[in-house]
Amino acid sequence: MSLCTRSRMPTHLPANAVHIWQRPLVLPPTQLEQLAASLSPEERQRLESCRLARQRTTWIAVRGTLRLLLGHYLDQSPGALSFCYTPDGKPYLAGDAPRLSFNVTHSGQWGLYAISRSTELGVDLEQIRPMPPEKSLRLARRFFSSAEYAALSGLPPEQVQEAFFACWSRKEAYIKRHGLSMARLLAQFSVTVDPVGPPVLLETPWRPADVAHCRLYDLPAPTGYRAALALASSEPFDLRYAILET
Repeated sequence: MSLCTRSRMPTHLPANAVHIWQRPLVLPPTQLEQLAASLSPEERQRLESCRLARQRTTWIAVRGTLRLLLGHYLDQSPGALSFCYTPDGKPYLAGDAPRLSFNVTHSGQWGLYAISRSTELGVDLEQIRPMPPEKSLRLARRFFSSAEYAALSGLPPEQVQEAFFACWSRKEAYIKRHGLSMARLLAQFSVTVDPVGPPVLLETPWRPADVAHCRLYDLPAPTGYRAALALASSEPFDLRYAILET
């Protein structure tokens, strides 16, 4: 995985590459104003439904940055882009825009964006919320597969929290790769839970071909976060990671 700065991330996105952008969501007012100006009427309507000021600024930062990055690759004005949505709400570019697959996630004070020209993908970022091992295991028993729960239960207590969030981010990235609802599928497939071991999709009875045709990656993340990427490919991709600074 390559690390690069905003100025060094090229507009050209090769077919075998995925570009991943990390950006803080607490932005200066002038930048928020510029991002807000690029939003569509539908997005501004969504913004009006945000009751808290923090929700509003987060929505502007997340959505405006997505438009900024896609415009960067398409050499188009961010405000000129138009989106459609899957039944579960995953956005994709509408009309005759060149094909770009992308996915967005945010947690805490950070947003994460993954963009490709040739493969469907999902990305997830999770802020690690301190909790005792017993609570992590209770949540895992409720939401994870039986194999994942058993793997977590076998870890030393001091590793359970990190493993829980590693597992969660890998699972959500995989589900987002399909653009599906998290709640109805979370326990219906298994990934590795070891936070320092390789992320692997182990089984998925509702989509068995994915075991051979899906790659999971753990991504660099800010301190106190876990991040993961899922690609619809059996072949390795060149991942390039950049921080879009304020």
